[in-house]
Amino acid sequence: MNLNELSDTELLVLIKTGSNKAFEVIYRRYWKFIYGFVYQNLGSKEDSEEILHDLMLSLWNNRKDCKIENLKVYLFIASRNLINKSLRNQINIRKFKEFQLLNQINETSSTEELMFSKEFEQKLNELILTLPEKTALIFRLSKIDEMPVKKIAAQLELSEKAVEYHVTKSLKFLRENFKDFYSAN
Repeated sequence: MNLNELSDTELLVLIKTGSNKAFEVIYRRYWKFIYGFVYQNLGSKEDSEEILHDLMLSLWNNRKDCKIENLKVYLFIASRNLINKSLRNQINIRKFKEFQLLNQINETSSTEELMFSKEFEQKLNELILTLPEKTALIFRLSKIDEMPVKKIAAQLELSEKAVEYHVTKSLKFLRENFKDFYSAN
């Protein structure tokens, strides 16, 4: 029997019985679809490969309990969920790094005190004006207007990585320049 000629439903029945060969057929049938979809959303070869691997491993590990009516739809939804999880993790890591940078700025005073300080606000605005125009705009959109990176990237027609670069660059610049501000106050 040629497994390549079987439908997804027939292959899933064989997978439930533990057929490695049926699983390999499904893998070969869908890996490009999944990889391409994930890569299109994340832009990272490594992340795309990892999600593809995790998805297929999950399919194999849960083969006896899964009730899949349409395999392609199932794989699409599962990969979309893994993409969203990956993006949330990346956002949390980025926010944590930004939080650390902002805390380094604030070594001598609490953030609450600085946010209400006229001197701080004036110094911040002066420093933002010295940033390159695009970096300043991205900083304002991200940190002052609290716009998500994805939305900034779409609005300015930049990659998300470029937006993150400008935000990180501006935070480092501000941290370095606020050291003098703190020593004077």
